Amino acid sequence: MTQSPSQNKRGFLFDVRVLELADEKGEFCGKLLAGAGADVVKIEPPEGNRTRGIGPFYQDSGDPEQSLHFWHYNFGKRGITLDIAKDQGQQVLKDLVSEFDVLVESYPPGYMASLGLGYEDLRTINPRLIVVSITPFGQSGPWRDFKSSDLVQLALGGEMMVCGYEPRLDGEYDTPPIAPQMWHASHIACNHAYLATVAALFHREWSGQGQHLDVSMHQAANTNTEMDIPFMVYNRMPLLRQTGRHAMPKITVNSQAMTRDGRYLWCSTGIGAGLQNIIDLLEEDDAAEDLSDPKYKDPAIAASPDTAQHAMDITKRWVNKFKFDDQIWKRGQDHKMHWVPIRKPEENLDDSNWKARKTFTQVYHEDIDKTLTYNGAPWLAEHCPWRTGPRAPHKGEHNQEVLGRDLGLSGEQLKELRDAGKTQWKTSASPISPGCWPAPAGHAWSRRLAPRTFA
Repeated sequence: MTQSPSQNKRGFLFDVRVLELADEKGEFCGKLLAGAGADVVKIEPPEGNRTRGIGPFYQDSGDPEQSLHFWHYNFGKRGITLDIAKDQGQQVLKDLVSEFDVLVESYPPGYMASLGLGYEDLRTINPRLIVVSITPFGQSGPWRDFKSSDLVQLALGGEMMVCGYEPRLDGEYDTPPIAPQMWHASHIACNHAYLATVAALFHREWSGQGQHLDVSMHQAANTNTEMDIPFMVYNRMPLLRQTGRHAMPKITVNSQAMTRDGRYLWCSTGIGAGLQNIIDLLEEDDAAEDLSDPKYKDPAIAASPDTAQHAMDITKRWVNKFKFDDQIWKRGQDHKMHWVPIRKPEENLDDSNWKARKTFTQVYHEDIDKTLTYNGAPWLAEHCPWRTGPRAPHKGEHNQEVLGRDLGLSGEQLKELRDAGKTQWKTSASPISPGCWPAPAGHAWSRRLAPRTFA
C-alpha cells in the first residue's frame, strides 16, 4: 500500500500548498518543497511532462511512467494534467491559484503573461500568491530570451573552470574543464528558489502579500563557485583547478592515496600542529620513516609546503600496503584526520554516517510491487524532519482527487475532461514541457476548494 500525503504528516511546510508547472529546471524546487512538508501538485500536459522521457528507465523499459529521472525529482508530489494553452485550462489554473500559496513555473519569460497567467494577472485573484519563475537568464536583461542547458549554465557560471584535473608540472593544462554531472545547475537554481520561497512565506506572514520571485539559473550558478569569485573580486587572482580538491591560487598537495588493489582514499595529512596526527598513526605501524625526527615538532618546519608533500609521499607508500576493504580510513579518522574512502555510488548505501543522517529512504511502487531506495533528505533536522514519499505520480493520477474532490467536479464532468483531453494530446503542448489539461467549455468552476486533508 502506498503512503499518501495525508498519511505522512511531516515537515515544517505542512500547511503550504504548491502548484508546479516545471521541467528539469524547476522540478527539484518542487521536490524540496514537498520534502519540507508542502502539498505539491505537479501539473503536466495531457501527453505528460517531457522529463518523463529522460532516462535511464527502470529495467531499461523505455516506459515514460518508469523514468528514474522523473521518479527521483517528483516523488512526494501529486500529479494532474491540464492544458493552459486553452481558455478552459487557463480558467482551471486560476481557480486552483485562488486557493494555493505558491506557483513554481519554468516557462520562457513572458509566456505565462501571454496567456493572461502572469504574476500581475494571478495576484488579482490571490494577492497572497507567491510565484516562483525559474528561467535560464531571468525575466529581464539582454539574455532573457537566450536558450540554455545545464551544461551551458555550468560553463557560463564558472563551475567548469574550477572542476577538472590539475595542470602539468610546467603549469599548463592538457585537459579541459569538466562539468559536474546530474543536473548541478538546476540543483543550484532550485536550492536558491527554495530558500527564496521560504523567505517569501515568512514575508507574507508579516505583510499579508505575495511576491514574484525571479530566479535566474545563470545568477545562481555564478554565485556558487565557492572561492573563485571572492578571490577575483578582492584580489584579482584566478584559481587553479586541481584533481579531486578545491581550486586554489596555487597547486596544493594531492591527498588521494591509492590502495594495493587500485582504489583511492582521501588522506589529508594536515599541516602545522596537525602534522603530529599522521606521525602518530604511521608510528603505530613503524611506517613514519624520518617523520619521527624531533625536527618535525618545530612549528616552522611542520608548516612548510615541503614538509606537507614529504609527509604525503610517506603516507601514500603506507596506504599502498593495504587493500580498500581494510578500511584504514577509519584509523585516520580515529587520529582526528579528515580521511574518507572514494567510493562507487552504490557503496554508500550501507555507510553508517549516511544512515545516521537519514540520507536514503525507501519508497514503495505498487505498480511493480517493489520498494526502491531513494536519495531522500538533503539535510538532517530532528524537529522538522524530511517527508519521504509517496512515489512520483503517474500521469494524471490525481485528477479525480484534485479536480474532482477539491474543485468539486462530478464524475460526468471529469469524464468530459478526459474525453476533451484525448482529442488534443498531440496539439496542446506548450513551447516547453509544462502544459495543462483542458476543461469543458462553459463549465462554472467552484471558487471554494474542499477542506484540505494533506498535512
